[in-house]
Amino acid sequence: MSLCMFGYTLALATCWLGVQAFVRVDLSGDDWVVSEKTKGIRVPGKVPGSMYTALQDGGIIQDPLYRDNDVTYSWVGRGDWTYSRNFSVTSDVVKAGQVWLICEGLDTIATVIVNGQEVGQSENMFVWSAFNLSGILQVGNNSIEVNFKSAVKEAAARTNKSDYDIPPACPQAAQHGECHVNQIRKEQCSFSWDWGPSFPTQGIWKPIYIDAYGRAVIREAAALVKRVNTQWQVDIEVYLDVDNEAEVKGRLDAAIRDFNLSFSQDLSFSKTKNSFKINLIVPEDREVPLWWPNGYGNQSLFDLEVLFTSGGDTSSKTLRIGFRTVELVQVPVSNRTEHGLSFYYKINGIPVFLKGSNWIPADSFQERITIDTLRFLLGSAANVSINSLRVWGGGVYESEEFYNLCDELGIMIWQDLMFSVALYPTYPEFLSSVATEVSQQVRRLKSHASIIVWAGNNENESALKQNWFRITSNYSRYYDDYVKLYVTTIKPIVEQEDSTREYLTSSPSNGKETEKEGYIAQDSSSQLYGDVHFYDYSVDQWNAQSFRIPRMATEYGVQAWCNNESLSRVLEPSDLSMESEMVNHRQHHPNGNQEMADEVKVHLNLPGSSDEKSNFVDFIYLTQINQAMCIRTQSEHYRRYQSQLLPDGRGLTMGALYWQLNDIWQAPTWASIDYEGSWKMLHYYARSFFNRTLISPYRLKDGSVDVFLVLDQLPVVEVRGSDGTLSFRLANNISELVKLGLSASEASEKLQAVKEASSGSLRVQIYDYISFNPLHTWTVKYNLKTAAESVFTKSVSDLLAESGCPSAENCLLHLTATDSDGLVVSTNWYPLAYPRSSKLKPAQVKIASVTRANEHTVDIEVSSDAIALFVWLSVDNVRGHFSDNGFLLFTPSRRVRFYASDTVDVGYFSSHLRVRSVADVKTSDVPIVG
Repeated sequence: MSLCMFGYTLALATCWLGVQAFVRVDLSGDDWVVSEKTKGIRVPGKVPGSMYTALQDGGIIQDPLYRDNDVTYSWVGRGDWTYSRNFSVTSDVVKAGQVWLICEGLDTIATVIVNGQEVGQSENMFVWSAFNLSGILQVGNNSIEVNFKSAVKEAAARTNKSDYDIPPACPQAAQHGECHVNQIRKEQCSFSWDWGPSFPTQGIWKPIYIDAYGRAVIREAAALVKRVNTQWQVDIEVYLDVDNEAEVKGRLDAAIRDFNLSFSQDLSFSKTKNSFKINLIVPEDREVPLWWPNGYGNQSLFDLEVLFTSGGDTSSKTLRIGFRTVELVQVPVSNRTEHGLSFYYKINGIPVFLKGSNWIPADSFQERITIDTLRFLLGSAANVSINSLRVWGGGVYESEEFYNLCDELGIMIWQDLMFSVALYPTYPEFLSSVATEVSQQVRRLKSHASIIVWAGNNENESALKQNWFRITSNYSRYYDDYVKLYVTTIKPIVEQEDSTREYLTSSPSNGKETEKEGYIAQDSSSQLYGDVHFYDYSVDQWNAQSFRIPRMATEYGVQAWCNNESLSRVLEPSDLSMESEMVNHRQHHPNGNQEMADEVKVHLNLPGSSDEKSNFVDFIYLTQINQAMCIRTQSEHYRRYQSQLLPDGRGLTMGALYWQLNDIWQAPTWASIDYEGSWKMLHYYARSFFNRTLISPYRLKDGSVDVFLVLDQLPVVEVRGSDGTLSFRLANNISELVKLGLSASEASEKLQAVKEASSGSLRVQIYDYISFNPLHTWTVKYNLKTAAESVFTKSVSDLLAESGCPSAENCLLHLTATDSDGLVVSTNWYPLAYPRSSKLKPAQVKIASVTRANEHTVDIEVSSDAIALFVWLSVDNVRGHFSDNGFLLFTPSRRVRFYASDTVDVGYFSSHLRVRSVADVKTSDVPIVG
């Protein structure tokens, strides 16, 4: 069967069958003009695109991210911009029975005019629109213009649609942002956030095209994969655009060729009956390769093809699906009601610890985000064993390319709906627009194996309950609006579209307990239910005792500056000092620079060079050390508690998603990868604290050092104690895995992995900073029954006495785990005192050699005359990452490899390579931030 694929993109795509054909005229491309009448501006434009990039390309403005251009160019967002172009069509298009203009995304308040006639309007950035062009087009030349209203001015105007305030009105002053973004359905962070600038875009931000056909085409198709008893079932939904006038007859085909599964049936459709459901059932004797999260197995994916033929019209859709089950388990953790409920995900019947981060828009201008950008960022996440990302609710529903990559990489997606840290209107037109948005987006995305949950918003339950917006006197009104939006309007739509995933009204929330309490929990940050977000910059975040013990942490973070090389691209040399106006301008988190300095000086000495630029570069480095160590400490803390339930009911923590993975510009933020693609120290540390085998040393409350071994990515099963207490243990027989639905071969393979990883040896060595030779070595055998267990505990006084170390300030621990075959599976290190008070020998760290391994790989040998902490390698203008960075150098030399994204010139690389350690910071106890 020959398929003319729906969505096939050419300037003119045609599939001929008989006398009539499906024709697509692609209007995307470079032939647009972007104009603003009041300013007299007229420049060439690209679609998809926004007026900012058109103005930059046309030489009207500089790089919007340069210095304080977010404020300098605020006039751009207050204008009303028009996108216009001419295009040509043939008689086949004009004479077609159905001619529709499809706009996959208009940002945001738009009126569409074709050949001088208004054909439709759009008021929601997240909704695709179809406008009827029958009788409007002519053979040959035609015109189209899309007139946008200023989102800034329209948001302000719409405040009058409600007879009471809908807070927050405006962002904090430090954000230099615009007001009332919650009044319109637009990317919420485009009006600014505490990590990003204000660029209230207008434009055609997604593809736009004309579809011409006889009577009907497939417009949408989606699939849900389910396991029904012992068989796999694929529920397919097909939605057609159908002729208004009469019934349409045609043949609908569906096939998964890898399994020789197919469906074919002659059907009738009409305008009111335009959808059809198909069930494809995999025979019970067919072994189905499963889709697993990153690290747990393969990401097996299969093509599902759907084809509709009616007369001369043929259209089709191909979906990429994975066979997996997902379950959010919320059950009592003990027989005591006050101990709360569990909160963890099972994939293919196996409890999975979510190791991950949060995703924000990768650029203020969506048209700049290429497939290469996504592949780099998501690949960088998978590279450090991240298996989950939360798509944050203040950005956009991401592109198909994004979710396809997550499917391929095994990155589970916690998908927020696009509402964040605000209350929202509930007048009928707003709710109607939201209903269309949610229906379209869930239908578009639900076929992806990577998506595991829908969440109604980001932090709005907490904002309402904890009175962030000072609305106590009108609480009942805002509570009613909250329920009307997330429960009455959104919840039934999500549940109707997708019966396979949970819908949580908010993140964080108490899950089932939130529902029980009327959708606003009394304690919205409870450690005994659901997920939590944790931020407290006043506590010592290098100390594990500072943290909570929740069921799951879906946000936690600490700021650090981006790499100096990235910042230098958008600031002048004179800007690069802590007291400069531009440096303060880039900090959108109120008092953020002072907070970073206060955090740093608890653990490290602040820089005190008389050279302001050198001072600033040192401060950037120190903030990255602090961020890496804070998130390491907290992430390891959560991983240690996955198999523990404390007497008060806390524990069984089954997820750690730090804030945040990526950046939207060059600034101090919580990201682990900066805007230019450079890994900050935190991202290198994530490779260790998310490693499948983790050695995790920390201090107990009594000051003793306890060492946990944590094994993720192995199958665990739930067990109940005699008192009803829930716990997890490593699987130990094939039958219990087969019972979950795994094939015998896959169950055997996973059981073998348990046997190989659960036993081995831990070596603990103590070093004095003045010598490369360990003072003492302790070796213990381990044989784990659960995924996280303590394997070594010793008081600091015993560590010192047994090793002969003079004091905690003199020494550090280095730890190595080997498996049953003697292979090293994990290492870690732990200072017995903070570096600020440690008796470090000033280390001279140098680059000993640089050699090219191949065209994309460089080997580097680093040497030192003493133990060096936080050894940091950097290279200008070469995109890629090191095999390790920010590391402890406790031997005279060490080899590190650099993996370049492109072919690397080793001569250029060598001349631009730099190395430093904490000993290179010229220190002072004088605060550098006023």
